[in-house]
Amino acid sequence: MTRRWVRIAVVVVTLATLGFTGNQIRLSELALDDEQHVERVFTDLSWALTLTLGDLRAAQQAYVAAGQDRLYWTARVNSHLGTVRNGLENLRRLAISPASIDALDSADGAVTDLERMDGRAREHVDLEQPLMASDLIFTDGLELAARASTNVELARATERTTRNETIRAARSSQATMIATAAGALALALLLLIPMKRAEGPAPFESIDAEKTEAVLTDELGLSVEDRKMLDTLDLNAVDPSPAADSPEPVPDLRVAADLCTDLCKVTDTSEFPELLARAAALMNATGVIIWVRDSSGHALRPAIGHGYPARALAQMGSIPEDGNNATAAAYRSARMQVVERDDTKSGALAAPLLAANSCVGVLSAELRAGWESSEAVQATAAIMAAQLATLLSADPPADTAASPAEAHG
Repeated sequence: MTRRWVRIAVVVVTLATLGFTGNQIRLSELALDDEQHVERVFTDLSWALTLTLGDLRAAQQAYVAAGQDRLYWTARVNSHLGTVRNGLENLRRLAISPASIDALDSADGAVTDLERMDGRAREHVDLEQPLMASDLIFTDGLELAARASTNVELARATERTTRNETIRAARSSQATMIATAAGALALALLLLIPMKRAEGPAPFESIDAEKTEAVLTDELGLSVEDRKMLDTLDLNAVDPSPAADSPEPVPDLRVAADLCTDLCKVTDTSEFPELLARAAALMNATGVIIWVRDSSGHALRPAIGHGYPARALAQMGSIPEDGNNATAAAYRSARMQVVERDDTKSGALAAPLLAANSCVGVLSAELRAGWESSEAVQATAAIMAAQLATLLSADPPADTAASPAEAHG
């Protein structure tokens, strides 16, 4: 390319393309920063709302307790109800996922029912019927508060998943823009490089095949047999492109919400096998085991499981807390452990069961089809573990368990 005006036009177009791409990436980064900031605010508000629901439930239980100042605790209940209402409204303004909004609406409905129940309990207290008021607080009130907390946690997990998908899509768009700009720059450089006309044979000059074969033989040191062997090779074959990655698996959030609600209603250990089967189906797991801390305080024993024969579960034995496996690591660190699948074994998740002051056990699950890598599946396992931690407890220490026997002896 020798004409000056054409070269100038190529430079201007290339610079304009690079400038436009850079500006779009800058705007995209600003939008991503805002997205991440909103996600952090949503997470903080949802955690604060969960804590307020716990304080509300404690205040309701306090004003029906004997010897407590009823006026003080009812005022605290009113204050916490107002805070919960404001928190739900703020979360609705920030939510972008329809599933998150549905979960927040369900939480709002549970809070409304909780407020009505609180009004009935106060009427019983005013009529000097503390037993009926306590029955409402410790049955209906407990269930409604747990339902509200579960839906808030569901909204938080759903919102995080949705925003992470938005961020990944934005990053993909940025990569596409960068690749386009790089291609335009490379094309411009090729157009601007001065090309020398190569001297060669005339356009219609015929080249003898035997002469060509002689040149290849003399200049490249190839024999005629080697040349024929090269001719038989398929040098233009290309490897097939790998298949596109399958979309990240996402558990059914409505099924997860229903399962969490049913976990809150558990009154007998015989209900656990059916609930664990539903949890395994939700996470595409072949087996689920709940491990609890045994009486020694330094090992985990299998308490209940799904997907394994009862005899196999009994033969597993205890796992020492310093064991070299994901279950022991999750117990020690109080953090979820992910075991990626390979050609010889399937993937797994180990989620700690965290109580107020310690880790009381671990929820372990063996997953199919690489589901352990999905953030949505990991969030679902964390929610299940949080629910189970409120229902299960570690075995009492051996010395504590022996004290009653010693007293009778």
